[in-house]
Amino acid sequence: MNKTDVQDKVQELKEKGENFAQDLREKMQDKAKEIQKTAQQWQRQAARTTRRAARATDEYVHDNAWTVVASVAIGFFTLGFLLGRSRD
Repeated sequence: MNKTDVQDKVQELKEKGENFAQDLREKMQDKAKEIQKTAQQWQRQAARTTRRAARATDEYVHDNAWTVVASVAIGFFTLGFLLGRSRD
């Protein structure tokens, strides 16, 4: 093996390494785009679900205002009672 053969082999290995790195970079970019799209879909779904839950809660509170007020009052009274007892 002479100097030219070694240089040719080094050049060949260098090109293979560069091609491998480029292919890997492209695959990683494609995967990142795919992950970003999935995350955006999840975000849109979460926003839709949250809006539906907020709408349902709003309707329930409007339909059962006094029940909700009484439940909240009882809950806070109980919380206050329990917190007040722990100081003794």
